Amino acid sequence: MADEPKTPTMQDNINVQNGLKPDVTSPDVKTNDNADDQLTFTPQEFDSEVDKRIAKALETAKSKWNEEKQDEINRAEQLAKMSAEERKEAEDKAKAESLEKREKELNMREYRYEAKHQLEENGLPDSFVDMVLSDDPATTKNNITAVRSEFDKAIEVAVTERLKGKTPQVGGGASQLNKNLNDMTLSEMTEAYRNNPNLLG
Repeated sequence: MADEPKTPTMQDNINVQNGLKPDVTSPDVKTNDNADDQLTFTPQEFDSEVDKRIAKALETAKSKWNEEKQDEINRAEQLAKMSAEERKEAEDKAKAESLEKREKELNMREYRYEAKHQLEENGLPDSFVDMVLSDDPATTKNNITAVRSEFDKAIEVAVTERLKGKTPQVGGGASQLNKNLNDMTLSEMTEAYRNNPNLLG
């Protein structure tokens, strides 16, 4: 039984996780093309892998933090080199940019709230808000109108398809409904359905 394959090594498991193939030249590696195979780790290997991933995440966060700190230092150095008037001008510009960004965020919140309200008024779900929202209220309103129009068309087509070829099994009111179906608006069809759901069978 000298040819019996051994358990994959930690490096083989890492290679497989990274999309690489295990080293097939090594007699210690068992290759299996079954996609359902699970990687196995010893507790020590698992701890080692967790430590490596945590170290990598910390290194990434630290480099980002260092980059932000370096940007702040560079800005401070630039401000230190400026005259008092230039410094004041740069600070005012930074404040204006910050206020403009904040104002834009607040406006978008307000536009989102208004768009949800308009969607409700038009009988559309407020989950459509991301489809219609724009940084301009007039564009948002036009988007809502366009969505409402297409939504109504789709509903009308679906209702017409459902009613096509079916004769309701109810008395005189049903024949009146069937005769006037092509002349009815979507809201009238909806009202007729609500009054007697069995008409659409």
